[in-house]
Amino acid sequence: MPLGVKLRTTVSLVLPMFNEAPCVDQTLVTALRFLEENFTDFEIVVADDASTDDSAARVATWGTRDPRIRLVRLPRNERFGGALRAGLSAAQNEFLVYTDFDLQIGLNCLPLLVRESESADVLTGYAEGCEKHANWRSKMISKTYNFLVRTLFSLRLRDINFGLKALPRSVWEMLELRSRSPFVDAELFVQAKRMGFTIQEVPVPFSMRTIGSSHMRRWDIIARTLLDMAWCWIAPTGLRELVSHSAGRSNHLTT
Repeated sequence: MPLGVKLRTTVSLVLPMFNEAPCVDQTLVTALRFLEENFTDFEIVVADDASTDDSAARVATWGTRDPRIRLVRLPRNERFGGALRAGLSAAQNEFLVYTDFDLQIGLNCLPLLVRESESADVLTGYAEGCEKHANWRSKMISKTYNFLVRTLFSLRLRDINFGLKALPRSVWEMLELRSRSPFVDAELFVQAKRMGFTIQEVPVPFSMRTIGSSHMRRWDIIARTLLDMAWCWIAPTGLRELVSHSAGRSNHLTT
């Protein structure tokens, strides 16, 4: 893209958030600066997962100064998957991008994603030539998780849960994600593949987190992720709808 030329594609940057007060200002300053330089029309949708610190209040203050920053606040904690679904559903522009709130992935990859979207329906990033794991435990959990998802769902991707995904809003509106855990990323791929959408990987810049801490590798979140994975494998979306409908019909007949 020539220097100074802005893309006309309308973009919604969706940022799920939970107790991220220390990095709210830095994240929004960085995101606004980059989006203003590269896109004619954009919005930042922050999906707050019922944070217990003042994250939401900080974002709301930003929103009063700049209407392009929108806060979606969940009344109760729905975990990463619930916050992500709420943020994507609230997004109003044609091209949806979501990433982690601390912006470990450089937003300078967004013009590339827009270009690549011309030949693929769903885009996912991966860190090329750099280490993304803070320690051996993180690396072991990631490798085990990726192995399980690839084996169960025949997904051939480098990093299933890499913190950057992009898709048109028209594709998002056809998906029916259920997962509340970080498995929501994999569920998106599983549904997209079953519906015949194309998935493409894109190398993007990545840096280690420097402010705050990740909540993704707590044991309760890992357990919920495995539960969502099992449920998706046992009962795909269509089957779940059939089971739900049959159960409702049975309850109606017995009353």
